[in-house]
Amino acid sequence: MRHPTVRRNTLELEPGIHQLAHGLKPFGIPAPNVYLIQGTDASMFIDSGWDNEDDHAARMAYLKDVGGPPLTGVLITHRHGDHGGGALRIHQDTGVSTSAHRLDQQAIEAERFGGAATLDSILDGGESFDLGGLTLQVVHTPGHTVGSLTVLIPERNVMLSADTVLGMTTTVVRPSEGDLGKYVESLHMLRALKPGLIYPGHGEPLIDPDDRIRQLIDHRIHREEQILAELSKAPQSIDQLFQTIYPNLPEERQRIGKEQVESQLIKLTNEGRIVADGEVYALK
Repeated sequence: MRHPTVRRNTLELEPGIHQLAHGLKPFGIPAPNVYLIQGTDASMFIDSGWDNEDDHAARMAYLKDVGGPPLTGVLITHRHGDHGGGALRIHQDTGVSTSAHRLDQQAIEAERFGGAATLDSILDGGESFDLGGLTLQVVHTPGHTVGSLTVLIPERNVMLSADTVLGMTTTVVRPSEGDLGKYVESLHMLRALKPGLIYPGHGEPLIDPDDRIRQLIDHRIHREEQILAELSKAPQSIDQLFQTIYPNLPEERQRIGKEQVESQLIKLTNEGRIVADGEVYALK
């Protein structure tokens, strides 16, 4: 049984695996998790949190406090600011390398680094980082963004899922950044890997990974069935479908809701199940 050691906003989840959660809580969900993985020879950060001076100072203080082998890199799981925002500060303070998937490279270098740096290592999935006793295996899991990555630690049978698998909410898939069809494929792939435990990008560890991933797949099927049922009545626009599927969504989340409807419609169109006529969608 794993017995985590607790510090302020941090946990040593198990020997060599630390969770640091600092900063803003996006859309009301818990602050982003940064994971410090320490083998016998090297350490790496998985994600880097927000680009915030206080958050960065807290991470660096924790790194100094726990000691351990030298920090050798920051692996950014995807382009969003709550996961890759702090990477440039860590790189500038420590000189360690930064890495991410090539499909999120341009966005990370422009939006997170502001043109002040480039990624040191471009990943495709399939790479491994040997930290000494702990291995980080990189898996490309597109969907939330096209370049989203998941990290496996086979010695512990654990998965660091970033935002691909969350416990307290479903994952946002924006048409401008991700792909819902690929997201569902990624969920099936991760489920087939049968991890014993998932450390997600926000919130607490998921102790029943298979059940949680199944729930997320079922949720997408349910949303798909809702859309198809509405289109069976009459052709409809994104706004019309949104009003039916998300009738009570708070105003601040309505844009995201419409994006989820659009992502679902793109998936169904790509599968040849519906057709678009301008802004109106209909069953094929």
